[in-house]
Amino acid sequence: MWKKTTGWLFEVQKRNGILEEKDRRLYEYAYGVLLGRVAIYLITVILGIATGNWLEMLVFLLPFTVLRQYAGGIHLEKAGSCMIVSSILVLLCSQYLASDLIVTWQMRIIWLVAVGFIFAMAPVDASSKKLDVKEKKVYGMRARVILVIECAIAGVFSVTGYSLIVKGLMVAHIVLASGLILGWIKIFFDKELEVTNYR
Repeated sequence: MWKKTTGWLFEVQKRNGILEEKDRRLYEYAYGVLLGRVAIYLITVILGIATGNWLEMLVFLLPFTVLRQYAGGIHLEKAGSCMIVSSILVLLCSQYLASDLIVTWQMRIIWLVAVGFIFAMAPVDASSKKLDVKEKKVYGMRARVILVIECAIAGVFSVTGYSLIVKGLMVAHIVLASGLILGWIKIFFDKELEVTNYR
């Protein structure tokens, strides 16, 4: 269904003289990414309304998605799997944020380690979309700037007592760091598999 929808969107624009056949692969990929994001956000809104945790979802998702687009991390191959895992992740994080707003010293340590991992590793490209040297430099710089801004926001709100925003930023960074580590591991094993198959 996903492939049919992206193909249909391309065909409509091709018939109207907007796109050419040589651009099919690129635009079908772009439409797939767009539809995937729309579907994930739609599912998130539905889950937020159903659970009553829409504010917690927003506090987690906003810093996560802004930073993730430059930091990268693990990407699942199939759109359906990505939507299911993303929805479960957002639901669990929002439930966690809704349950307890106390920021413990253990969480602060885990968060600082996560920030260190993001700063050192970003960007981690996906096996389906490799970044060249220039892209890695630009994405890495943007990821680090956004990370510093988000950490500063966490610091300001920590002083002013807005625990939900502080903890939302911390959880977003911990989840993102985990995704970077998993993405790096996946790329490492994909390369090992390529070497083994080449022999």
